[in-house]
Parts: sequence; structure tokens; C-alpha cells
Amino acid sequence: MTTRRTSAARRLLATAFIGSILVLGGCSGSGGEPDGGSASGSASASATPGEAQPEPDLEGIPEVVAVVNGTEISRDLFAETYEGQFAQAAAQAQAAGQEVDQDLLKTTVADNLVSSELLRQEAARRGITASAEGRAAAIDELLQASGLASEEELRAALAEQGIDDAEFDEQLADQVALDTLLAEEAGDTTPTEQEVQEAYDAAKAQQEAGGDTTTPIPPLEDVREQIVQQLAGGKTSEATQALIVRLRESADITVNL
Repeated sequence: MTTRRTSAARRLLATAFIGSILVLGGCSGSGGEPDGGSASGSASASATPGEAQPEPDLEGIPEVVAVVNGTEISRDLFAETYEGQFAQAAAQAQAAGQEVDQDLLKTTVADNLVSSELLRQEAARRGITASAEGRAAAIDELLQASGLASEEELRAALAEQGIDDAEFDEQLADQVALDTLLAEEAGDTTPTEQEVQEAYDAAKAQQEAGGDTTTPIPPLEDVREQIVQQLAGGKTSEATQALIVRLRESADITVNL
């Protein structure tokens, strides 16, 4: 029996997964500069005002983009995810005077959607469900990210985007289960004091090698929490990618791009 994963039912989970993997992937090394700098933020800010914006090309995308162990990933879900990723890629490309490689981006988005579905299925196979505590923590994070004051305001804002309470609750449960799966897979990601010091020293060495003396890196104690978060994120990313590799080895996957 084939199951259909459509845009309305998978939006929050897929977007959150793809965003977290891209961000964590960038931190998977021994530690980027602990100044919170973001390449995507810089690129977006430096786009030329009034310049014609490129458009995402979705011509020829099939109704079923991929099938993962009998579950279909729909064109609607792919299109919505692709358009969001394209906007970010286009801003970065424009800042660099380049064009977006849309064929590569389509492949990347489809691949990430397949990975997201594999993880969702693995969470279900392990019997992982969303706890009340996990739901509450996820809602708190959404409130902080959105700047809204209450869950009621959050639900109202999502309703304006076409996500009703039932859909939101389903998506939230999926995302909490996914977070629980990744935490279970990664185990204790707390970095050692030596790892924190090495990451800090590496960031300082990188800055010195680049000759940048205008914005010195703050003392370690001022950026310790940020470094710990980066290192923990890197460990979670590595564990996630290793799990995806294992899941793909035994999965039945068809991509129709």
C-alpha cells in the first residue's frame, strides 16, 4: 500500500529537518568562528536593491518526486521546499555575482526530503512518540523564533498560512519525534573542555592567518556557550548523517527527477 506525503501534512517537518541539517552540516568541523557570523545572512543583506530576482524553475517536476519504502513524496511538498531553499540560494549567488545551479539544488532538495522521510519512518519503527515535555519545548522554540507571545498567537499565525490546529499538532508531533530520534542516536554530545579550548584556539588561529584584526574574537568565557552549542550540533549532525547512510542501505528508494 502506497502512502502519500503531501505539502500540508509534511511542511513543518521537512523544512525543519532540511534547515537543521544544512546548519549543522556547516558546524560539523572542529568549530567555526564563535562570532555567530552567517554566510547566508551576509549574502542576503548584500543583494542589490531593485535587481531582478531569479525565479525557481519547477517545469517538468513530476507529481511523485520520490518513493521511499512505499511512501510517496509529492510534487507539492517538493515545490514548497524547493522555493524556500531557492530563495536562500539565490540571495547568496547574487551576492557572489553567480547564478544558482538549479539542477544541483533540485537534486539536493529531493535527497534531503528522502532523508527526512527515512528518519520519520525510523522514528515510527522504534516506537518514538512526542512527549508532552517535548511538545512544550518545541512550542517554546517556535515562539522564540517567531517573536510571538503565546501558543494561541502562534496557532492563529499558522492558520493564516493554511495550517489548522490538527495539521499543526501532527507536524509538531512528527518534529518532536524526529528530535528525540536524533538525540537518542547521538547520545551525549556535550564537548569536553579540551574540545572547547581547541575549537576556540582554531578560530583565533584562523582569524590571525586571515589578517583580520578589526573584530577580535572575544575571550573564551564570553563565547563558551556558543562554542559548546556548535560542537554539540556538529556531533548531532555526524550521528544523523551516519544513521541516514545506514537507513539508505536497506531502503527501497526511487527518485523521479
